[in-house]
Amino acid sequence: MKVLRLLLPGLGLLLLGYLVGKTGVGEVLHHLAIVKWSFPVVLLVAFLWHLSNSLAWNFAFPPGAFKPPFSALLRAKLAGDAVSQLTPLANLGGEPLKAYLLKGQAPTSLSLAAVVVNKTTQVLTGLVFSSLGFLLVVFYWDLPHALPHSVELGLGVILVASGMLVWGLYHQHHHLFTSLLTLIRRLGIKTDWIASKMAKARRIDDHIGHFYQRHKGRLAAVVACHTVGWLLGTCETYVILSALGVDIDFTVALLLTSLSVSINSLFFFMPSNIGVLEGSQVFLFISLGLNPAAGLSMGIVKRLRKIFWISVGWIFLSQMSRQLARAEEAQQQAAAQAGTLP
Repeated sequence: MKVLRLLLPGLGLLLLGYLVGKTGVGEVLHHLAIVKWSFPVVLLVAFLWHLSNSLAWNFAFPPGAFKPPFSALLRAKLAGDAVSQLTPLANLGGEPLKAYLLKGQAPTSLSLAAVVVNKTTQVLTGLVFSSLGFLLVVFYWDLPHALPHSVELGLGVILVASGMLVWGLYHQHHHLFTSLLTLIRRLGIKTDWIASKMAKARRIDDHIGHFYQRHKGRLAAVVACHTVGWLLGTCETYVILSALGVDIDFTVALLLTSLSVSINSLFFFMPSNIGVLEGSQVFLFISLGLNPAAGLSMGIVKRLRKIFWISVGWIFLSQMSRQLARAEEAQQQAAAQAGTLP
């Protein structure tokens, strides 16, 4: 596993280096110099995306006294995303961490249920968004270069996955966590540990089921917020390309963004999609008859934006981890003092 953690980023960096060398270092640097004055706008659009996704997570909690403040959700969201971006776990590595960072502000089972609802809805809307780009290619564009069969197959798989995820979302309230633990127990893996966690798994499943059954309005709000988030991704593409002087309309920016999501999803195992993010832009620009150097430059700008927000997320992770450690230490001291009282 350690070899894999080193090998995947290494291959991604090699791909990125090859793309820069093939495209031309001078031309890429020229494009980046043009974009630099628009980079704060790119960061602002990304911040709005983080806000919309945090708001979606906020709506994934049922109304009540145990919902954490929005500022805590935003910080935990950025911290969890930072961890997810650096692990080869399909951007899921930081999701349980988000719930853990809210420990003390909401019951863990409730936070985990909200994380599951929020993430499932985000993936669902992302697949629909990717499918929209695929449909735009099929019905409205005659591409200068045909898509390779492997890419066509991958896009088809994503379309099928969209339908499967819709089905999964509908049936998710039927004992998701308890069914998973039961399956693991039948395989004979850590039976005692599973038995100790089964009660919490039932509570999480109950929270998920109650949310889908009783809070359909809040679920619609979660879907709406994530839809806005994906459209903000299109706005980011449009802003970068406008800064580069690439003359396209918003629909083409939508096409580029949605197909990028599709291609990057096929390489979910690559931490932070290193190399894949940039390579997908080059491939799509060539397919659309656009300048591949502009596509690579756009990919690098998005990479720099990722690095910025990952850094912010790690700062929040450090801050919230210290706060949790101090709170746990205070609880232990209070318990020890209570035990010494006559």
